Amino acid sequence: MPIYEQTSNKKNVWISILSGALSGLITTILFWAFVQPILEMSEVPDVTGKKVEIAKSLLEGRGFRMYEETAVSDPSVPDGAVSKQDPVPGSKVRKGWTVKVWPNNAGAEVPNLKSLALAQATVMLQQAGLKLGQVIMQPSDSVEKDAVISSNPLFGLKVSKDTPVDLIVSAGAGEVSVPSVRGWGRSRAQDMIKQAGLNVGSIRYIYDEEQDPGLVTRQDPPAGAKAAKGSNVNLWVTTDIEPE
Repeated sequence: MPIYEQTSNKKNVWISILSGALSGLITTILFWAFVQPILEMSEVPDVTGKKVEIAKSLLEGRGFRMYEETAVSDPSVPDGAVSKQDPVPGSKVRKGWTVKVWPNNAGAEVPNLKSLALAQATVMLQQAGLKLGQVIMQPSDSVEKDAVISSNPLFGLKVSKDTPVDLIVSAGAGEVSVPSVRGWGRSRAQDMIKQAGLNVGSIRYIYDEEQDPGLVTRQDPPAGAKAAKGSNVNLWVTTDIEPE
C-alpha cells in the first residue's frame, strides 16, 4: 500500500509539471500572437509636404518601409514633395509596414506657340519642361508654312512635366483647282480667278486681228492644275493694237 501511494504522488507531480509547461507555452503563443504585435505598433508620421528623400528617412527611422507611387500634380505642394500618403498620418500600424507616398510633380503650362516656327516652338516646350509629341502638317490660309497652328494639350493648359505635346503645323495655303478662263473677257477671267482663291498675275497683250480684243487666249498655270491658295495666274489677252 505505501508503494502504491508513492507512485501516485510521482504521477501527480509530473502532471503538474506538464500542465505548467503547457500553460507557459500557451501564454507565450498568446503573447507573440496578440501582445507582441501591439507592442510593435507605431504611429505613422506625417510626411506630406516634405521632400521624398526626407520622407523616406523619417519613415524608415520609425521602422516603416516606403513605396513611391506615380507622381501627381498638386499646385498646393512644392515640386518633388509628398502630396499624399497611405496610411494617413497618425495611423497606428505594425512596424515594418509599407507606407505609400505620392510625390508631387508641380507640372508645367503649355506655352502659347501659335505662329512660331517649329524649331522655336520645340525649344520653348523643352524650356517649359515638356516634350515634343507628334507633328501634324495641315493646310492653313492664315498661318505661314512651317509655323504652329495649335497644340494638344491646348495652349495654357496645366499638365505634368515631360508630357508630350502634339503640334499642328501649317503646311502652307491649301491647294485649289485653277479655273479655265480661256475665251472669257479679261474682267470676267479676273473675277473667276479671284473667286477660286487665286490672284491675277501678269497680263500680257497679244495682237490678234482675227479675234475680238480683250479675250484671254492663254493662261498659266493651265486650267485644272492644282495651285496654292493666293498664288498667281498669268494671262495672255488679245488686243487690236498693232505693235510698233
